Amino acid sequence: MSLKEKIFEYLQGRQPERNPRFPHFNKPLTVLVIYESDPIERNDALKTIHQDLRRKGMDVSLWGFVAKKSKEITSPVLPQSRIIGLDEYNLFGKPREEVLEALQARKYDLMIDLTTHNCLQLRYLAMYAQADCKVGLNLGEGIHDMLIAPPDLDAEKARPEVTWLYNLIVQYLSMIKSND
Repeated sequence: MSLKEKIFEYLQGRQPERNPRFPHFNKPLTVLVIYESDPIERNDALKTIHQDLRRKGMDVSLWGFVAKKSKEITSPVLPQSRIIGLDEYNLFGKPREEVLEALQARKYDLMIDLTTHNCLQLRYLAMYAQADCKVGLNLGEGIHDMLIAPPDLDAEKARPEVTWLYNLIVQYLSMIKSND
């Protein structure tokens, strides 16, 4: 385990105890979607997911990470959409203070983590996001309130498609009852 991973685990252990609320997915919600951007920043699947959530009456924000420097990122920084780069993290792998302030400036009903493999930068975003309920693929970490762990998926060997993961999360969220 790298030093950056150890620091992440230490910080994760110091997070306050969460009391998750599972919202009714069929009601209007504020939703944060975090994802790993493709290197050319097209993200066609994310555009489709964003449109689907908007069609369902959700207020959606997208936060992505791409493994390049911020000055090389061509996507505009918008209030509802942002892609962050490597230089927006400090030496220890933690997001810089201005990134955390922007992320925590808004509280969400639901965070959907579309990360399909262990990515430290996105794990930090998931940990620091202000959301009543956090949902994502089971990658062996304790960040999420609801973990998706399909029996036929070996997350170590396979990287599932983002749309497949999104559809699975929506299916599960649609089946559970709210604890409001």
